[in-house]
Amino acid sequence: MIAGLLLLVAAAAEPPVAPPWRERATAADVERLEKWEEALEIGRSGVIGAGAGAVLAARSPLFETDAALADSDIPQGLYNCSITKLDGDAAGGLPYIAYPAFKCRIVEQNGRRHLTKLTGSQRTIGWIDKANGDHSIYLGTLIYHYENALVPYGHMAKRDQAAVVQRIGPDRWRMVFPFPAYESKVDVMELTPAD
Repeated sequence: MIAGLLLLVAAAAEPPVAPPWRERATAADVERLEKWEEALEIGRSGVIGAGAGAVLAARSPLFETDAALADSDIPQGLYNCSITKLDGDAAGGLPYIAYPAFKCRIVEQNGRRHLTKLTGSQRTIGWIDKANGDHSIYLGTLIYHYENALVPYGHMAKRDQAAVVQRIGPDRWRMVFPFPAYESKVDVMELTPAD
């Protein structure tokens, strides 16, 4: 009995195992991901302050910080993925830019999800790892459509991409990219299954 108790105490004393994404994430991306709610609120405030709050409401709950539902695992398949940029840079940036839907593909490999944005001039490729019950974490890299090779994640900060992945409806997910390197305070990608 004492031996069993000692094992329990030893197990309790062990530090929690870090999720796979934390082992791969750069320090800058960990910091960005920890501030995803702040980034979303800043983005929303910029749009509302510019008098365009109705566009946010029309796509509810896409831009709401508390929109996440349980089970963030996004199934493999082909998706329509539309990107919206909130609160653009002050030097000529727009408060709200919504691009038409592109195509994205998600495949499952060894219990992990891999995302590839297939169309558009700016593409992202990377891995989605489970974080907790209502969100997963995406770490990837930006590649332009005219390039033949990508810069691996962690090798160039301005190409690194990090997002919180959440389910926000029966067949609706979002990826929140806090404080991206270019153009906005936050980017939100909406994903819905392609027909």
